[in-house]
Amino acid sequence: MDRIDISLDRETENHLGEQVPYQVPISAYPTDSEIIIVVSPGSGELKDGRNDRWAKLASHFQKQCLASVVTYNAPRPDGQIQLPWEPYSYKGASWNGLLLESLSHAIEISLERAQEICGTTRPTLYLAGFSSGASAVGAVAYRYTEVKRILLLSAYDSVGDPFYEGVTQFSGDVFLAYGAEDPMAGFLAYVLALGPMAANSFQVKQVPNCDHRFSGETNSKLVTKAFYWAFCGDDTFPDPNLSGFNKSS
Repeated sequence: MDRIDISLDRETENHLGEQVPYQVPISAYPTDSEIIIVVSPGSGELKDGRNDRWAKLASHFQKQCLASVVTYNAPRPDGQIQLPWEPYSYKGASWNGLLLESLSHAIEISLERAQEICGTTRPTLYLAGFSSGASAVGAVAYRYTEVKRILLLSAYDSVGDPFYEGVTQFSGDVFLAYGAEDPMAGFLAYVLALGPMAANSFQVKQVPNCDHRFSGETNSKLVTKAFYWAFCGDDTFPDPNLSGFNKSS
């Protein structure tokens, strides 16, 4: 299947006021679906995902013509602890900041090239994120009126206050899923459910026998099924019976 590969050259500012160049690699899997799903990967993942899970999911959605999936990754932390207020940095720049900037760039290029990616200049836009990627999605989604739904998987408040400030302002539909063996993600879901939310709807589901990484064959397939739940109306999630969609994913 066709894939569009893009490399964006961008700059940000580090804590010394210096300009730091960085790249955002992006892959788009085009369809004529008029729907784009931008996937924000977890910490340490490249755009194709651990064991190519995001590339496989994107190919599956492309084959079914359900949506055009766009994957990307921010620069990886350089291992140098330079910012006392953050555990990760990149050439002296905030990695949390880079994560949010990179997702924003991926969204904006998806909208700019929407005709090529999904067959219309006015796409329906969804965002999905895993772990720190979910934190980035929560922080950024409200900035774009085109975003109608977001899927947060194993979400932590990794980027700090921008997550809470952003996710509570998002006015679309929020879908949040976490493993029963991931108490931190469960606590975050509990906190969000108690607080004020501008969301049109807020749905939370706990996945039994599942850890933070959605480890194991069944849970790995349930990641794909979560996308069906959030974006295709499959309310059977997280039922482990996977007969509701093509298992070729």
